[in-house]
Amino acid sequence: MNSYHVLGLAGEGSFGRVYKGRKKGSGQVVALKFMPKVGRTDRELRSLKREIEIMRDLKHPNIVQLYDSFETDTEVVVVTEYAEGQLFQVLEDDGHLPECLVREIACQLVSALYYLHSHRILHRDMKPQNILLGKSGVVKLCDFG
Repeated sequence: MNSYHVLGLAGEGSFGRVYKGRKKGSGQVVALKFMPKVGRTDRELRSLKREIEIMRDLKHPNIVQLYDSFETDTEVVVVTEYAEGQLFQVLEDDGHLPECLVREIACQLVSALYYLHSHRILHRDMKPQNILLGKSGVVKLCDFG
């Protein structure tokens, strides 16, 4: 944690909490995902570490980029690029999206899924909560399940 400043809570779920952060010395804005080890089985922890290893090698404009990961005594911390919004929240707030935006989101998701499948990787948790919205309408797929 010596390399990052925590700026504020960005969201939380059953997995843990996500904070908006900044890398010290560079000003780069990142997402810091803190996942407690307590209460998780060995199998869950192995699965989490496997997901981190898979994400480390992925390079695609519509998949959240993993920058770093580390462990403390009580948590696993994953550092990724920061995306401003969550598709789930937009749908909940607005109720619907224009067809042209749905088409653009779908095209970007298909591109991300094609990339994953071509690397023999399945995304096992497709849902609006795992589709982030970056700047300029760029869709980012995260949390592979």
